[in-house]
Amino acid sequence: MTAQAHETEYPELTATYWTKVTIAGLVAGLAMGIVMFRVMGIMQAVGSLYGFAATGPGWIAHLFHAVVFALIFGGFYMWAPLKPFRDRVLASVTIGITWGVVLWFLAAGVIMPLWLEAVSATAPPALPSLNPVSGLGHVLYGAVLGGVAAALQKY
Repeated sequence: MTAQAHETEYPELTATYWTKVTIAGLVAGLAMGIVMFRVMGIMQAVGSLYGFAATGPGWIAHLFHAVVFALIFGGFYMWAPLKPFRDRVLASVTIGITWGVVLWFLAAGVIMPLWLEAVSATAPPALPSLNPVSGLGHVLYGAVLGGVAAALQKY
């Protein structure tokens, strides 16, 4: 099998696929990060997950998380029933929004409060922490992730 045939048959097993998913994650992370920084003012809390309650480390940690969650999304995105939607932007936005809601419940609602409590952050949020603005930020992340991933998969 040639490299080109392999890339056509299994596009998710190539560096190109994962690079596109990573780029989509960074773009989505920037969009959500603006909401977290400007509207919610919680970027320092993200930094405090790693012991640095400051904006700069918060942005770095947030973008790291955005890429990690995008790569997990990319793994789900490989699932055969989703293949027809990979290059359809609106359908992929819907898949991304679903992923964003899952992240809001699990990552922001449960894992982050437990993590903040474990690192002795001052006043960790209650469990579960389901702030509606955070929910909108996660929906935005998912929508941008799905949309950008689909747009990049077309090219």
